[in-house]
Amino acid sequence: LHNEVAKHKVYSYKEARKFMYTQIDNRNGTLECVYTGKVISVPAGKMPSSSQINCEHTWPQSKGATGDAKSDMHHLFPTDPNANSTRGSFPFGTVNPSCVKFNEGGSKFDGDVFEVRRQHRGNVARAMFYFSTVYEMPIDAEQEATLRKWHKEDPVDANEIARNDSIEALQHNR
Repeated sequence: LHNEVAKHKVYSYKEARKFMYTQIDNRNGTLECVYTGKVISVPAGKMPSSSQINCEHTWPQSKGATGDAKSDMHHLFPTDPNANSTRGSFPFGTVNPSCVKFNEGGSKFDGDVFEVRRQHRGNVARAMFYFSTVYEMPIDAEQEATLRKWHKEDPVDANEIARNDSIEALQHNR
């Protein structure tokens, strides 16, 4: 599987973000935060300011999303700056309900793990498995169990297929 998906066209991080904001995730001039569901308006072909929306590295840069991996669009998603900052480099998991420090749009954080809202859980899981496969980086057993569960709970939908197709047209890999 690694050999099938690892080779792809690499863009600069700036180019990858521009594609994400103006083509891949832009729906009629709007971008939606994958964690909170917040929607912002973006004029056609324009880059939003970082105070409006950020680029989430589903696989954190501090955990290895560097070099070519930093701009791999299969794991980049638009996020609200506060949600992105809160998630940071924390692993994905199920939040302890008695310790919630962040709760917005269905995503939660308890200081140890970040729990993604239901409608994006499968996308996160598949992005993480993709990244692990392409860049040959392991996922710890606890996080992997959560991601497998999320993959089953949130199956691939038409939007995810369309997003994957858009990225494939640019990077030439699925």
